[in-house]
Amino acid sequence: MRSPLIFKFGGASVKDTNSVKNVAKIIGQHDDRRPIIVVVSAMGKTTNAFEEVVRAFAGDEAGKEEQINKLLDGIQEFHLGIINNLFDEPEEITNKVIEIIESARNSTQKKYADYSEAYDAIVHHGELISTRIIAAYVGLTCDTVWHDTKKLIKTDDQFRRATVKWEETTRAIQSTIIEESVHVVQGFIGSTENEKPTTLGREGSDYTGAVFAYCLNANSLTIWKDVPGMLNGDPKIFSNTTKIDSIPFNEAIELAFYGASIIHPKTIQPLKKKNIPLQIKSFVDSSKPGTTIGGMEHPVPQVANFILKKNQLLLQISTKDLAFIAEHHLSAVYHLFAKKGIVVNLMRNTATKAMFCINHDTIIVPKVLSELKKEFELEWTDSVELLTIRHYSASDEARETEGLEILLEQRTPETVQFVFKRS
Repeated sequence: MRSPLIFKFGGASVKDTNSVKNVAKIIGQHDDRRPIIVVVSAMGKTTNAFEEVVRAFAGDEAGKEEQINKLLDGIQEFHLGIINNLFDEPEEITNKVIEIIESARNSTQKKYADYSEAYDAIVHHGELISTRIIAAYVGLTCDTVWHDTKKLIKTDDQFRRATVKWEETTRAIQSTIIEESVHVVQGFIGSTENEKPTTLGREGSDYTGAVFAYCLNANSLTIWKDVPGMLNGDPKIFSNTTKIDSIPFNEAIELAFYGASIIHPKTIQPLKKKNIPLQIKSFVDSSKPGTTIGGMEHPVPQVANFILKKNQLLLQISTKDLAFIAEHHLSAVYHLFAKKGIVVNLMRNTATKAMFCINHDTIIVPKVLSELKKEFELEWTDSVELLTIRHYSASDEARETEGLEILLEQRTPETVQFVFKRS
């Protein structure tokens, strides 16, 4: 088998009828390069909708089943609307989608060890639905095969943040992707050795693309976005953003680590290991060159990068006996964070306290705070934001922090971060 094309399409690229048609058009433009692996996210805001189902599942018993059914009915109606606009004979694909919705409904009737296991068991259905629809539509014009990624990407049982088992995954993918076809697979999901569904982290479909590229020794991975390439900041947040034409693997890893939304943090490492370039291109205008992440030495152009993370919580921990914060204290805190899936975006400790800026998950964080209170004195501030400027200048700092109430600042020669609260 010759080196396949690996395409990843996110939720925004398959959000409605016209978007699905556009994806099929892009795939058709490369039909002479088969096999093509098409990694697809859940459609539009479907993952958010399934997260609402999980929150309802984890909530109070009163009215829970009714709320879950209402949410799932809404998800079904959204997708059936797209199907009816795409297909002249929609019965077969309609029945498949209804089966997946019923599978999700059955998942809400089961018991799970914790919230994270329940999350993965329920939320992964969004990708199953989207890929069924995409595979059926693309299959109208070319030979297309649908695969269940849970049977291909094998992981540990760290639900919501599963780690790929590379040997098992490579064997499964290489033994399955053997035809000169278009292969449609789900992003974001995998399964344990006991076949329990797992997810690779929020927005993890990019990482799925990298896993397939690595296992199949692809020449490149292309991620299709609604922007012309990688910008030095989110244009919805920052003004006068600049498109980056090319950027080294290591720099992209740094930006992803700090939260650049264009790339999932785990995506770059497997590509770098095999020197597989990552192309970020626009599904709005597929003829534009986009951005290349690869083995070059310097970004072109060399500009500051701006990253803003909202919905953060600034947590301060001190010992109850006013003793110094020591290594065993930090070890206990990080062990709890790792166990519960808390993401730490910035940390600083002094002699008597440790400060953490974390993603404010409204289900998990209260439980973690309750656990920490048993051993530590806590203070926290919610509704804060984290601004990161990489390759910053004094003028960048002044412009972006004007009027903000800075709660915590941390800097290195290349990167400065500010935790702040808007007035």
